[in-house]
Amino acid sequence: MEAHDITLLSFQIQEDTFAVDALQVDHILEVPPVITSVPNTPSFMKGVINLHGNIIPVVDMRIILDKKDITNGADTSIIVINPTDQQDARLGVLVDMVKEVIETKRELLKETVLEGKKGMIDTFEGTLVLNDEFIHVIDLKNLTEVVVK
Repeated sequence: MEAHDITLLSFQIQEDTFAVDALQVDHILEVPPVITSVPNTPSFMKGVINLHGNIIPVVDMRIILDKKDITNGADTSIIVINPTDQQDARLGVLVDMVKEVIETKRELLKETVLEGKKGMIDTFEGTLVLNDEFIHVIDLKNLTEVVVK
């Protein structure tokens, strides 16, 4: 059996594929009929959902990544991430489609091929090339800093 350094969960945002550390993913949810909006929040903050009695803020990755079309489709999902292992640090991330779990070696991650910032994201952990597809691995620490600002 081959040893893997990292396990990633990949997802689609329009034509681009991104991934996050799968070990920091708590849940993958269908988009509920209602996401309760929160007044005076940035445009990327869609609102909050109730998940097993916990209030989870939900952000739209399409807006964070500066995409123009933010229409929900049949495959639109919320990935609930927990970058710090604390109950109150969980964050729901709205994506166009969850793709697959990828197990790979960390050394296969190359310096990101994206030039400069991608929307509000300043840093990526790197880019993985898999089956001729670029998968940009989001730095969850940077993402949570963007949301908390």
